[in-house]
Amino acid sequence: MKRYRYIFRGLVQGVGFRPFIYNLAKDLGLVGFVKNIGEGVLAEFQGELKSTAAIDEYIEKKLPRNAKIESIEKYEIEPNFDESDFYILDSSKGKISTIVPYDLGLCEECKREFYNKGHRHFMNPFISCINCGPRYTMIESLPYDRDRTSMKEFEFCDDCKKEYYTPNNRRFNAQSTTCLVCGPHLFLYSFVEKKHIEGSNLELLGRVCYEIEKGKIIAIKGIGGFHLVVDPYNKEVVERLFRSKKREGKPLALVCKSIETVKKYCNVSEAEEEIFNSPRCPIILFEKKTDDFLHVNGGLHTLGIMRAYTPILDYILTKTNRDLLIATSANLSGIPMIIDEDEALEKLCDIADFVLYHNRKIVRRCDDSVGFVLKDKFVLIRSGRGFAPITFKLKEKTVDKNILALGGHEKTTIALKKEDEVILSQYLGDLDTKEYIDFYEGSLKDLISLYDFNFDYIACDYHEDYFTTSLAKKIAKEQNKEVVFVQHHLAHIYSCMLEKNLQSCIGFAFDGTGLGLDGKIWGSEGFVIDGLEAKRVFHLQYYPLVGGQKAIKEPVRLAYYFSKIISPEFAESFFGENEFLHQIFKTAQTFNYPLTSSMGRLFDIVGVLLGCGEKNSFEVQIPMLLESIADRNESGFYIFLMNFKHEIEINIVDILQQIIHDIKRNINRRIISAKFHNTVAKIVVEVAKVLRENYNKDIVVLSGGVFQNKFLLSKTVSLLEGEGFKVFFNTVFPINDGGISAGQVYYTLQLLKNC
Repeated sequence: MKRYRYIFRGLVQGVGFRPFIYNLAKDLGLVGFVKNIGEGVLAEFQGELKSTAAIDEYIEKKLPRNAKIESIEKYEIEPNFDESDFYILDSSKGKISTIVPYDLGLCEECKREFYNKGHRHFMNPFISCINCGPRYTMIESLPYDRDRTSMKEFEFCDDCKKEYYTPNNRRFNAQSTTCLVCGPHLFLYSFVEKKHIEGSNLELLGRVCYEIEKGKIIAIKGIGGFHLVVDPYNKEVVERLFRSKKREGKPLALVCKSIETVKKYCNVSEAEEEIFNSPRCPIILFEKKTDDFLHVNGGLHTLGIMRAYTPILDYILTKTNRDLLIATSANLSGIPMIIDEDEALEKLCDIADFVLYHNRKIVRRCDDSVGFVLKDKFVLIRSGRGFAPITFKLKEKTVDKNILALGGHEKTTIALKKEDEVILSQYLGDLDTKEYIDFYEGSLKDLISLYDFNFDYIACDYHEDYFTTSLAKKIAKEQNKEVVFVQHHLAHIYSCMLEKNLQSCIGFAFDGTGLGLDGKIWGSEGFVIDGLEAKRVFHLQYYPLVGGQKAIKEPVRLAYYFSKIISPEFAESFFGENEFLHQIFKTAQTFNYPLTSSMGRLFDIVGVLLGCGEKNSFEVQIPMLLESIADRNESGFYIFLMNFKHEIEINIVDILQQIIHDIKRNINRRIISAKFHNTVAKIVVEVAKVLRENYNKDIVVLSGGVFQNKFLLSKTVSLLEGEGFKVFFNTVFPINDGGISAGQVYYTLQLLKNC
């Protein structure tokens, strides 16, 4: 008789792991127990065992589909002859280091039961099991047990209790288990009638479907917040949604039932299909193959589509017989997504016609995740439902200190380095309003509490005017901690280096804005990095940010300025007699505007010149349109000269001069856009070749918001690989500013390693 103790670490809570271990023991005729502990799952197996081989083989072959084991600690202990069975015991908290489970989309088994008239879960809007349903958004504390979730308010009926405690049932120990008898209920409020609509769950869902077909806007409470659900085939209601949300053409997310629907409108790769069908259910930016839904996607070349990840969304699609529905976040400009029904009833009265909500509390706000697929890898643009919290296992544990990283200012996230893990929060927004700052501060407290986190160092952006930087200094002073200031673009590169476990590379960080170490506004930075040592070796030649911060939203200021310098005749004919722009140009002759090397602003300028608009109604609107019009078959590029005076520099005037020349020649703007994209990719390659020669490095890292441009990223990777470089880009943390906090962690680790 032998007894073995196992400690499983990884994604082993909220994925049916304890029931799996229970059934393992039963199948192998073993006694003992299994329970959640703070750092994962603890199990003890006892029986007539020569070794652990049978247990290990069972685990390897039958591991639950959503479980992910990071490590297994096992050893033999003394037998306990008082046991006669195998038990699932109550959890013990202990230290918290387990991977917190993310929310999972509706599984096929639950979907079949939902539509099965003979099943007890028929039309249960909250149907779920060990393989699907809310997790992160309903957890109040760890370990992951029902009494530590928002489901604790709903006491089991006899049938649910039986499912929950029956070992061979799919809902055995599934914390989100509930039914029509004992679970949450739906409520429907009509802003038109100014009252709640009476009816059963099914009747209310039927009314919602009817109103969507009539062209109404419905706010629906989901897993991580409210969506606004609209019929995308009704152009009038879509236009009304744009107006009421003040989105002005910002693409709206779509939801559908199956990948076959996506294939009707978009090109779909095998990797995209796999991610679409996965339990994560992110919004995937698919390349569209039709001109359908131009009124929904702002005229872009992509459609953002996710799988219906809740029974309610799936049912509405089925009942309305729509291929697709709009399901966009319910929030006002500058305010985080709404998660509370009282707030929804108060703030959505001028947007929605009805509010469908339920009485299960959303513990933490979590937007839908967004990204695209490149080289069979998913590139995150926004980390949210299905991905957050991201837990990354460090390849080596060289620093014992814990680190809190507060991120940047836009697309903010928070990162924790705890022991041998880096944990990244969900998307926390742009910290321009009190509401987003409150959300950020609340999320910071929540993460620290959830992970029982104590830190030794706090990392933040180098920019002193960022709220996160001020907060870091405030916390450091209060708690007597040391602050590590990390330059913005270095943090971009280090975020990817962390993912790939790199110590040395050539790194390119292209974005719109980040304070440089010389006090200027950086945005097109090339580095040579060895551990902590980072040398800036490339950037676009500095140019004046005409209009200052206003140039970001109104890049026509910059476009006119450079047009006037390059060709006054072209400027007058292209922009017309515009006294406002003329005055801006005159001011720029005498006023010392801040200098920038921003690649993002260059994309803005070219976009204006190619007729993609004069103002960014939302962030990177013009660069997105510029990417959309690019001819994918064009291989030409513009000539550029590298200045080797100090760092390698390239003057954007030379490139803009050639673009204006092509515009004068009436070259198709699709060709010009493609040549410009190719030029930026070519710049990276030619600079990298010089750096390889000078520094003997052949690893290139690409990061930063400009590389959200899939066409540019794909072209750059392809050209670099064609020159023999090993190329890496973010595939774990967001490639934009959402990955900054992770980069701050890795930079701080390098700093501490060298202390």
